[in-house]
Amino acid sequence: MGHGDKDLKDLENERLKQARESLEEAQALLAEEMDTGSVLTNLYYAYYYSILALMNEGQVPTTMQSVTLGLFEQQYLTTGIFEKEYGDAVRRIFDIKPKCSGEKTPVSTAEVMNLITRAERFIDVVEAHFGSRKR
Repeated sequence: MGHGDKDLKDLENERLKQARESLEEAQALLAEEMDTGSVLTNLYYAYYYSILALMNEGQVPTTMQSVTLGLFEQQYLTTGIFEKEYGDAVRRIFDIKPKCSGEKTPVSTAEVMNLITRAERFIDVVEAHFGSRKR
């Protein structure tokens, strides 16, 4: 493994750590019945940091979030590397996370719980994806 490979692996691991931390924060906020917007923002980043780890794998530059999500769909969903359900979850959380304008999309607690469960599975499959590669 070259020096660059180690740096890339460290960056991927850091992104996955950030994804787990964001997920844990979303779960804690939900358990404390805090503002749904804060829960959704943390949940969004649980998905997004996992996607950034994948973009690092392909050494794809990450620009705007919407572009990064589009590249994820193109490189990992349409190719069948990951199941479509994860793309659906990513699109949904992107649509309902609080906007800069302060506009909020109504969302039920049941839907938030479902997105949390799917985020846990998504992070697991991303970690498994990295674990299955030869370094």
